[in-house]
Amino acid sequence: MLTEVTVFWIFCFSRVNSLPGFTTQNYNTDLDKCGKVHLTVSSLEETYLELNWVTKCDSMYDMVPDEIALYDKNPLDRNEEMPPRVSVLARRYPEGYYKTKVKFGSPWLPGNWEYQENMIQAEHGQHCFPYWIASLKRDMLIDVQCLRINPTWMFDNSHRIGKKRIGSVIIPGTHNSGSSKTATFLQSYVMNQDRNVWTQLVFGIRYLDLRVGYYGREGFYINHDVVQLAPREIIVVDFHRFPYPSNFNANIHESLLKVLHYELHDLALYPSGLQIGSGPTFNEIWARNKSIIVCYNEKEVSAGHRWLWHPIEQFWGNKRDVGDLKDFLDTSIKQHKSVLNPLWALMAELTPQAFDVIFRTNNLRKLANNVNRHVTKWVRSEWSNSSVNIVATDYFLGNDVINVAIGNNIL
Repeated sequence: MLTEVTVFWIFCFSRVNSLPGFTTQNYNTDLDKCGKVHLTVSSLEETYLELNWVTKCDSMYDMVPDEIALYDKNPLDRNEEMPPRVSVLARRYPEGYYKTKVKFGSPWLPGNWEYQENMIQAEHGQHCFPYWIASLKRDMLIDVQCLRINPTWMFDNSHRIGKKRIGSVIIPGTHNSGSSKTATFLQSYVMNQDRNVWTQLVFGIRYLDLRVGYYGREGFYINHDVVQLAPREIIVVDFHRFPYPSNFNANIHESLLKVLHYELHDLALYPSGLQIGSGPTFNEIWARNKSIIVCYNEKEVSAGHRWLWHPIEQFWGNKRDVGDLKDFLDTSIKQHKSVLNPLWALMAELTPQAFDVIFRTNNLRKLANNVNRHVTKWVRSEWSNSSVNIVATDYFLGNDVINVAIGNNIL
């Protein structure tokens, strides 16, 4: 299985790119506000844009939306006539979800964040794609949001999260982060992401779940592009599994650790004195001028490497049903107790079973499409006060966990 590690960041911020009518203050701290909207990208191969809105409208003061609309420009800019590209009546879709026929594809990343060899600068802050969703009551806008990247969200909100401990905030992550490309005929059952690691980080993912394969003379399947454009973004790199070869022995581990030491050591945060309680605060990490936490899930091998953190506990349900997964994760949240590592991960994805592969049903895209909208609601409505830490998903653009996590963390 091909695994790629693109180590984001060293330096270079240019000017702040202010978005018309949209700033970090647009993160609505009332995450469950009636009519609040967000855009997602279908986890299925068509990558259609999806309209999502909060349908919980209990208060007599709630402004229940009549219409949900998709625009090519910010509708807050009223300087010109702006007909919607797509418009639906909210009452016809009581679940607060509508899949459009507008394809997202793989557009150029805004703010100069498209990866290029020898790139030296990019613009920090949020940057919007030309897709805006709005909820409306008659002609009044209730909420407006764009589909956006958050490449420097930790730095952007350092004044709000600096005193918070890394084990007590919500960290958006991806499951099997490096499996965005494969040439096998079983790609629908082994590919968990459709964006490479660089793109995941640019969107705002901060936890990478990696599985490493060693292929003899071909070496380890790791891409190491050291381009650091956001030095205060803290990334958790979890080398969690070593699936190939089946006898991934101590010698192979040591060879891998030599590669990792060469590539990551200078940026790695040493765990000495930090793996207690809920871990260090962001300010404490920044004070050490380090940006990567490297966890290695082989304690006996990594014991002699003081720059490696203990393995991260992952709660993986191995479920193919949304309800069963929710029950498992709820139980995990209640039973979890940090011991060796203050970081821990809910693996919020569904897993195909053997008969799914045999009969070519419920592949990873379909399963992600089934669960991703629910994960957004769980994080936003039910887990926001549960000391949830890492939430890792498949096909992460199919949910809004990144933006919900940021909104929750800056409260």
